[in-house]
Amino acid sequence: MSLLGGAGALAVALVLLVSGGAHLRDRAALRAALAAHGVLPAGARRAVTALLGPVEVVLALALLAALVAGPVLVPALAAAVLAAGFTAYLLVVVRRTRGEEEIPCGCGLGTTPVGPWAVVRAALLTGLAGLAVVGGTPGWSAADVRLGGGSDLSAPVWATALLVGAAGLTLAVATAALPAARAVPASLTTLPGGAR
Repeated sequence: MSLLGGAGALAVALVLLVSGGAHLRDRAALRAALAAHGVLPAGARRAVTALLGPVEVVLALALLAALVAGPVLVPALAAAVLAAGFTAYLLVVVRRTRGEEEIPCGCGLGTTPVGPWAVVRAALLTGLAGLAVVGGTPGWSAADVRLGGGSDLSAPVWATALLVGAAGLTLAVATAALPAARAVPASLTTLPGGAR
């Protein structure tokens, strides 16, 4: 079992939980973003607006439950497929809207416009979910969590949970904030006097 797979599953679950909650709270913003993207027909936009939030929340809860009590393969695979779909969709939107005014991402993670970094975020989510698919998650008994490759030393359950929690939260925040961080104007990220 893998600590990195557990951290990846937790990160994806947290991002999906936040974005799904936002999509449930403000369906109008999602509907407007999908219309501005100009990719989906009206009927598909209505279906995505109705289903995306609940699907994200249910998938996030399934990942969290699997982290605690069961095999993570099925929810992690579903999350990887969903994130790969987001990646492909956002890539189409970026290519279609290149050079146009700022169009909202509709990702449920703030008001970041669609751009290459939104595509990178979706691809990172795909990779993190893939880590959980390939590596699994740590077992929650001391016998299941080994330190190092094949070492006989085992970590206490609380240490494993703390490590997975810290790494998963860090990955979730970094992944979710990536497009917004890249959109910060250069004037706010450079030192006065021309030093860079």
